[in-house]
Amino acid sequence: MLKPMTTPQRCRLLLGLLTLGSLWQTPPLQAEELYTLKTTCSASTEAQPFACTVTALNVNDTTEYHHRFGGRSVAYRVIENPYVRIEGRQAGTPWNSVKSATINFKTQELCFNNRAFCVNNPTFLADVLVNSGDAMQGRTQVGMAFGRNGRVDVACFDEGCTRLLEILKR
Repeated sequence: MLKPMTTPQRCRLLLGLLTLGSLWQTPPLQAEELYTLKTTCSASTEAQPFACTVTALNVNDTTEYHHRFGGRSVAYRVIENPYVRIEGRQAGTPWNSVKSATINFKTQELCFNNRAFCVNNPTFLADVLVNSGDAMQGRTQVGMAFGRNGRVDVACFDEGCTRLLEILKR
């Protein structure tokens, strides 16, 4: 038969459980700023491109790109594990998988969701070219369409991207 615990024993047990529980808490997000870039962005809802600032951050196992313009902000993050996917959000909203992403190396423009939001980011595109080795050398366009789970369903290069954009507009 178990003996009832004394008050000091209960206090030690509670303190021990609280200490153990604190070890299981999720570690805080670790963010490291990679660069800040003053550039231009565009949106399908705006008639003209507008000034924006991009801040790139490594946040745990993702790279986030925060775009600020006027009093508004839009963020996109690239997640590589367990598979490559891109998510976006407006300030104060949850992350959602993007439907598509396209890169035009000639204009140094990266666009999401069939040109709903675009940014001129030569820093990011230079990283894409360097990190892809020979696979992207000489390419003018690259595009991806993502499935509901955020995983790449279709990828295109150069003239193939024109066809992909036609399909996405339907």
